[in-house]
Parts: sequence; structure tokens; C-alpha cells
Amino acid sequence: MTRSLSAALPATLIAASAFFATPVYAGPGCGDDCAKACCAEKQACAEDCAKACCANLEALIPDLKTPDLWVGADAPKLQIAQFVKGDSVEQFEKGHTYVVEFWATWCGPCIKAFPHLSELQAKLHEDVTFMGVNVWDTKKDESQAQRIERVSGFVGEQGKKMSYTVAIEDGEQMSKTWLKPAGQDGIPAAFIVNGEGKVAWIGHPMNMDKPLEQIVAGEYDIEEGAKELRNQIVAQAGFRAFAMGIMNPDEAEAKKAYTIGRALAAQTFSDNAMYLNALAWPVLDNERVTHRDYEFARDLAHKAAELTEWNDAGVLDTYALAQFKTGDVKGAIKTQTKAVELTPEDERGREEMVERLEMFRAEG
Repeated sequence: MTRSLSAALPATLIAASAFFATPVYAGPGCGDDCAKACCAEKQACAEDCAKACCANLEALIPDLKTPDLWVGADAPKLQIAQFVKGDSVEQFEKGHTYVVEFWATWCGPCIKAFPHLSELQAKLHEDVTFMGVNVWDTKKDESQAQRIERVSGFVGEQGKKMSYTVAIEDGEQMSKTWLKPAGQDGIPAAFIVNGEGKVAWIGHPMNMDKPLEQIVAGEYDIEEGAKELRNQIVAQAGFRAFAMGIMNPDEAEAKKAYTIGRALAAQTFSDNAMYLNALAWPVLDNERVTHRDYEFARDLAHKAAELTEWNDAGVLDTYALAQFKTGDVKGAIKTQTKAVELTPEDERGREEMVERLEMFRAEG
């Protein structure tokens, strides 16, 4: 379940390129007819709808720069403290493809990706070497040796779920030379290094199957890959601008942030429930938000609920709170009841969901 925008950012900021190929005229709160007419300047259209559907998202984001480590660049060198599983990789061999994937023991989405990476390694073992590199995982007052021991134990517990090479970065060197210059401030993040030692693709490991197969087959268009990555960077920056803007005490700046949020919902994430949910939740619950547009959150959460066929507890939890905030208490009770029913008793966050349901009932 996604409970806040900040919690969703690691996955969101490295979303797959497939998520950016959605129709422009499909966003919540922006009907097809209205959007098309508005963009064609054939009739008057609501200001928010017009901005969301017609605005150049990239133009709304100030100081947007291309990262230093980009598709087509030479892959940085490996700086590993210790390999804890699989064969060691000292350098990238010419003619062979590598996947360098960054993860941490505390990262839920990273852990969920382990089996998929293992499946790909088994399928492509002759042509591709997968290497999971542990980053951002040193605890307070923990030495490198202690980190290696702890992470090694964690990897051992995963068993066959991690059936590929696993390594621990040397201090913070890999995150400094790979993630930071690539503008990747969230994990899991994967880099595909082609047979020429070039970074051919950057993105979420759960969404690299097609580009990886194309790269192995020599059929990948690296220029198109760069364009797709640029779309990801725009979306990342858009998320950040939205998150910061709705916490800005200046009402005009907050309004700009909602314009970005609507453009993201309409142009970029119209078919992705997770990201719509991530945009909606902080508007409802984050105490640092200074200007709240509950209708915005309700529309996005409703769209997310439709996309998940009303069977995702986290999305329903968001939509129920949005209903409550917009005055639909009976609807909130009904939606939240289903959210609780869908959530196992031992799942993290269920207690808060139950508390919200009781709050709704007290008002109803």
C-alpha cells in the first residue's frame, strides 16, 4: 500500500518507460471531449482541464537538467566491498551484457523484485550477468564489516529468490558514481550495460524485460531509449515540484503545483493507479501540506480505484478519506469498510485503516 508521496517516490522516480506512453486525453477530471476541444481551441474549457491536458509538462518544471550519467555514456567502474553471492564481476567484459541493479534491505519494492530478477537471470544466463548491488544501507554507527555481515545474512535468508550475483558497494561509492549522477534518487534502480560497455537503459527492474531482450539481440534503439529516459526524468521532477509546491505557504505557488499534478495525472500517469494514488494521498493526510484541493485528490483516487477494479485496499483507503474530506461520509464508510475487509489482520497499516473507519462512522 502506498501511504504517502514520500513513500512512493523511490519506486515512482524510476518508473518504467511504458508508464509514459499513455494518452494525453485520458486524465481524471479531464474528459476526452473537453480536452480535445480545449486543445483544439474550438470551445471554452475549464482552466484546470485546459492546463492539465494541454500544458507542456516539461515547461512547467523549472531548472530541469539532463543528468550527467545518461543513456549512451560509458558505464562507471564497479566499486565493490564484497561479493556475497554468485560469481564476482571485476569489470565489464566486451560482448557481454550486464544488469547492475541497486537495492537495500529496507526497500520493500526492491525485495519484491528479487524473484523477477532471478527468473530473468535463469532465462538469459548465457548472455546476461545480473548483479544486485546493496546501497544506502549502512546503519548508524555501523562499520563496513558489520554491514557486510548483516547484509550477507539477509541475502542468505532470501535463498532462491536471489539467484544471481549480489554485492555490497564500497562505502557509498557506487551510489555516488552511478545513482547520483544518473539523477536516480530512489531504489530499486537498474542499469543495463551493453556489450560495448555503454549504459543502454536505466529504469525500474520490473520493467526492463523488453529493452533487455532487444539489447541482447542487438535490436535496441539507444536514441529512443534516451527519449524515454527523458520522459522519466520529467516525471520525476514533476513529482518533486508537486510535492514541494503543495507545501509552499504561497498560494500562487501551490496553485502551480496542482497544475503540475493535474498534468502528471492526465498526461503521464493516467493509466497507473499506484502513481495516481501517490499524488492524491499527501493532499489528504500530510500535515505539511498548506493548500489542500480535496476534489483533486478525490478525482485521482477514484480513477485509481477504477483502474484496480475496486480491489486494492490501499487505493480504497485513499479514496475513502477523499470522500470523507469532500463531505460524502456514507460513501467513505462504505469504501473504507471494503478496504479493511481486503486487508489481512497482520498487515502493516491495517490498524490505522480501522481507526479511520471508526472516525467516519462517528461522523455518520
